[in-house]
Amino acid sequence: MTRTRWLILLLLASLGVNLFIGGLAIGRWVDHGWGGRGGPGHFAGPPPDGPGPRWLRRMVGEDGIDTVRTVWQRHEATIDPLRRDADAARSAVADTLSADPFVRADYEAALGRMRAARDRMETAVHAAITDVVTSMTPEQRHAFAERARAWADRHKGPPPPSD
Repeated sequence: MTRTRWLILLLLASLGVNLFIGGLAIGRWVDHGWGGRGGPGHFAGPPPDGPGPRWLRRMVGEDGIDTVRTVWQRHEATIDPLRRDADAARSAVADTLSADPFVRADYEAALGRMRAARDRMETAVHAAITDVVTSMTPEQRHAFAERARAWADRHKGPPPPSD
């Protein structure tokens, strides 16, 4: 092999390594924001195992996971069927989209049923979250609020267009 070929191979290998590292960095940013794990308002590490939504377990951290477990066990008999209803409603929307011929009224009705099912589920989840937050100490509640603000900052959409 000539020196030029070796140089090309080395450059391609370097490019591959750089793309890999860049992909890791972008993946971390998408999941955690540039502050990274342990940054302000962010629970350090993966969410504790247990019941309830992953984001809630991450937000309460190790200190609050027992509360989430207790509250979620009390609410899961209500939340689980509502989640299944919301999933079924979402599938029904997809079914109306793939129907041939497409019927606008069926699609709009399916969207309305999905919105109602999600509202019922979210109401039940909010009741459980309220129970979790109510049982927190003021310090835990303030930490929870900071994590919520940090999450909201990371997940903001682009700024509105200026006139």
